Amino acid sequence: MAELKKVDDFQYDIPLMDEPVMSPENEPRKVQKNVNLPQSPKRKLRNISLLEKTIGFLLLVAIIGIAILTIQVRTSITQMTNEITETQATIQQKEESALKLEQQKNELSKADRIKEIAKNKGLSDNIDNTRKVK
Repeated sequence: MAELKKVDDFQYDIPLMDEPVMSPENEPRKVQKNVNLPQSPKRKLRNISLLEKTIGFLLLVAIIGIAILTIQVRTSITQMTNEITETQATIQQKEESALKLEQQKNELSKADRIKEIAKNKGLSDNIDNTRKVK
């Protein structure tokens, strides 16, 4: 088994129970005069040096500046994102319009349709004046 370490016995200044301790009742009780009362903010600021105050002020200004800059950057990012989204929607609408116009052009320029309109207007097919283009 493990052995217990020997610990030195300490002597405390405790009166023995057999001997009653008598305090003189005629002596007034001593009141401690050095009571640490909370200091007012002005007194606390007097203990801080001018350099520490300046550093604290500059640190506070830097934190506020960084916060404002962060908000401004996020706002500009959001605005740019909205502008990009609007531009993409406009591009998509223009592409759809171009596709519809291309389909309409192809439908209107079919050879059968052109021949039908020519016959309705009274034009005839003159084979001698027709050329084939490659």
